[in-house]
Amino acid sequence: MRSCGVDQRHRAKPAALHISKIWPLNAPRGRFLDRVACPLYRRVNGRSQRAQSFTGVTTGGPPVSVVVSNLNGARYLPRLLDTITAQRGVRTEIIVVDRHSTDASMEILSGYPAVHVVQEPPQTGLVAGYAAGAEHASHQLLFFCNEDLYLDEHCLCELASRIDLRRRIAACDPWQWTYGREQWIHGGIRFRPCLWHIYSPFPFRMFDATVPLLDGARTAFGSAGAVMVHASAYNQIGGWDTSFFLDYEDIDLFIRAWQRGWKCVTVPSARVFHAVGASNDQFVAAQPASRRRYVSHRANVVIIAFKYFSPAVAALGALNWVATVMVNLGLLRWRTARLDLVVVREVSRRLPGVVAFRRRSRSWNRAMPGERFFLDPQLSVDGEGLS
Repeated sequence: MRSCGVDQRHRAKPAALHISKIWPLNAPRGRFLDRVACPLYRRVNGRSQRAQSFTGVTTGGPPVSVVVSNLNGARYLPRLLDTITAQRGVRTEIIVVDRHSTDASMEILSGYPAVHVVQEPPQTGLVAGYAAGAEHASHQLLFFCNEDLYLDEHCLCELASRIDLRRRIAACDPWQWTYGREQWIHGGIRFRPCLWHIYSPFPFRMFDATVPLLDGARTAFGSAGAVMVHASAYNQIGGWDTSFFLDYEDIDLFIRAWQRGWKCVTVPSARVFHAVGASNDQFVAAQPASRRRYVSHRANVVIIAFKYFSPAVAALGALNWVATVMVNLGLLRWRTARLDLVVVREVSRRLPGVVAFRRRSRSWNRAMPGERFFLDPQLSVDGEGLS
């Protein structure tokens, strides 16, 4: 097993979903020097590296372009940027896509001259920021993350060492804890059978994001909040779908990766500490982000079914919307039920793009229809890789 200076005795092998069973946060580190701890990464296309005017001051190792999507993240940016520049075993280029922040974000960023700042409108969403930042990336390893988190010092090296294109491993998903490190909130991701789940594009399967998988085990998809993807796979599958504002953009990306044979693995020793839900307190285009997020969330469930599923199964997207309306009306959630009508308008607005996508992806959807992604035995909670 390749190492980034982490003592191999303390790699995570949880036997249950309790935080006490997870690799302890104060686990001792090994004594390997960073310059030998993480294997050198060979660039696959051999193109020359861009001038490093925006590269953070870090030790040697594989080069990683870190793309941060920021919206009014002044409270979190300093800690995130400090932990990125302090990464061991990698060389980092930091690109912050600021989505027209109105707080002190730009003032804070001005104190980090090594950071490349890109501007993107806030209403376009999280992964539109990622996509804009990726266009400025110099390196083949791309690490995408929110602004409301920070990294363990070996996080990026642990992720980079698991990428293996020969084995079709093009993405790695770190494990996440709450911002204060109290609770484990994200591990391996697998699908569980269910009768009908309105929050899943394929309602007979729902993902579980706290599956205690072994290090390097295959995970269904990487979290959009923090994930590393190799640029060759990212470009081949078309990158992030920027029509997604928030939620399910990661499932959308990894369905395309799955169709082309690319894999994502979980890396328990790559640790991220995330202030989950912080984006819900924001305002976008003079409306609460939580309202915009609900509409996006419900629309994205429908859109994924329309984009990838075989024609007969794609109808599940519409049925899922109907089920959601019935649930909200049954629980007397009148305001939320009214938002479900806005969801119809959002889906209608995006339908031309979905139709164009299906035409371009006809061969992939015929060979590997999207519903099979949720039914893949290797991505089931009962599949291989459990600790």
